[in-house]
Amino acid sequence: MDIKVLGRLQVSVSGRSALPEEPEARRVLALLALRADQVVPTCLIAQELWPNGSPPGGDSRLVALITSIRWKLTEALRASHSRGRGRTTGADLLISTPAGYRLDNCGGVLDARQFERHIGAGYRAMATGNAVRAAERLRLALSLWTDNSLCDLEQGPVLRAHTTLLHDDRMAALDQWAAIELQLGHHRERLVELGALVARHSTHQGLHRHYMTALARCGRPAEALRVYDRLCSTLHREGGPEVSPVLRRLRDRILNMSMGPGGAVTEFTAPPLAWAG
Repeated sequence: MDIKVLGRLQVSVSGRSALPEEPEARRVLALLALRADQVVPTCLIAQELWPNGSPPGGDSRLVALITSIRWKLTEALRASHSRGRGRTTGADLLISTPAGYRLDNCGGVLDARQFERHIGAGYRAMATGNAVRAAERLRLALSLWTDNSLCDLEQGPVLRAHTTLLHDDRMAALDQWAAIELQLGHHRERLVELGALVARHSTHQGLHRHYMTALARCGRPAEALRVYDRLCSTLHREGGPEVSPVLRRLRDRILNMSMGPGGAVTEFTAPPLAWAG
């Protein structure tokens, strides 16, 4: 079984989709998929579906949703003729336990776990000073994302907690990857990509810092200062936090560079990178 949650929800058995039609069933499947091979307590599923308390008949409704998921898994098994290891129906993949339900991933792909493994390898490479390997593994981790996690689903409190953690890990990895790329001297190669990132993440101060640094290193301090001004305006308009002292100091350095004798200098050194251990 292959599971993708770093974008739209996808669950397939040997390439055959096993997504149910009902939105609530998809939410249940998403929660089970995020915690594949682990028992998800029934009370946690109910909290996701009904944050204010289960309605009358809620238990029966949950059983019906589980049944619909199992039926789609059964259809996918039959269509793909994938019945190895004694699994012939959806009940063999979505297993009932006294505490709740467990989705058996059967050793297949779960992109969220791949992401975690790659960023872990990237951070370990950072800790040992291997910047090239760190950049490679972080970029590989980030390439798994196709959109915001479970962007096609309405999310209750339990799913939202999971996707928020994934989002935070993604942004931290992006920040570190960009910093390493600049440390490696790849400011020209990554300039366009950094510009696209700040356009998408219009209030992320770390990415703006890296983009401003890249612009300054490319001899474009005036553009870097405009990026700073645009960030300040966006943060003010959206009621966000003030610009960080680190970013203000960077602005001052670029401002002094652009006003110095002879115009912009050809080399600009970013603040030192604080590597995660």
